[in-house]
Amino acid sequence: MTSSDWLDELEPLDWKDLRGAHRRTRAILSRLAADKDLLTQRVRSIELDADRLKASEVHPLINRLILHQSDPQGFHIRLHMSPGSRDLVPHDHKYSFSAYVLRGGYIHVWRRRSDDGDGEFLSHQVSAAIASVEREGSCYTFGHPLIHQTAMLPGTVSLFIRGPREKVRSHAALDLLPQADSWGAPAEAGKPKHANGQRPITLEELRQMRSQLEELAVIHAA
Repeated sequence: MTSSDWLDELEPLDWKDLRGAHRRTRAILSRLAADKDLLTQRVRSIELDADRLKASEVHPLINRLILHQSDPQGFHIRLHMSPGSRDLVPHDHKYSFSAYVLRGGYIHVWRRRSDDGDGEFLSHQVSAAIASVEREGSCYTFGHPLIHQTAMLPGTVSLFIRGPREKVRSHAALDLLPQADSWGAPAEAGKPKHANGQRPITLEELRQMRSQLEELAVIHAA
């Protein structure tokens, strides 16, 4: 196989076994991080792939480029870029995922709900469990029932591989995110309030992000 096609050849992932999923996703993301040729090709080809371009998004707190989408394989791979210093409020996810830090880093607080609920929650309904520092080369796997919070350095870039959706929507402690009211409704109808300001990326923004990745030596320069 060449470096341009090994992602398409990977066996499906079983996210019900999180320990097994962590071992496999760590191997996948570590290999992709080291394969700058493939990473460059995946970033550059977004502009020519209507589906991945449409799914790539910007948000006041995080920008996402879609590198790989495959429901039959049971995973999607994204590249996340921090638009600046950001401190995310406690939130959950619709799916389990693994993340691998390419550049920068962040303080990561893992949390659990202190009540028995599984829907909306406020900050007083979650408790801190573990705090860690995610540095370049760090990789972790996060189960969808958990809640977490991050304080990210400017310029942080990470790879993100997610499994199938397990929830209809995600949730966040909105009492800690009053600024979401000023971000405007998300482009996609039915999104939760913490998705305010989320919209598909423009070609100009994509090219700017691509230039940033070149400056950070995450991908090859043109």
